[in-house]
Amino acid sequence: MLELAPWLIGLALVALVWWSAMGAKARARAAARAACEDAEMLFIDELALKRLHLARDAHGKRRLARRYGFEFYQRGDRRYTGTIEMHGQRVARVHMGPRPVD
Repeated sequence: MLELAPWLIGLALVALVWWSAMGAKARARAAARAACEDAEMLFIDELALKRLHLARDAHGKRRLARRYGFEFYQRGDRRYTGTIEMHGQRVARVHMGPRPVD
């Protein structure tokens, strides 16, 4: 039974990391949708993880930082890109690329 303990601990750690990643992605998706609604744009694509690294948050603590990319449009078939920066489970920054101004 003791031979299984390291495997079970490893499996539990993998599950914890996966659960944390899914929570961060859900928060990033909600932030992207909200930013698109505020700008009167339509969120059209799911998020894509662009970068995963360690970074300091606003309080100077090291956090796992994630950068997600997404696409949106206003009308027609021209797509625009945006990014979401996450520090841990917190949305650090939402950036929507250049788009037409009416």
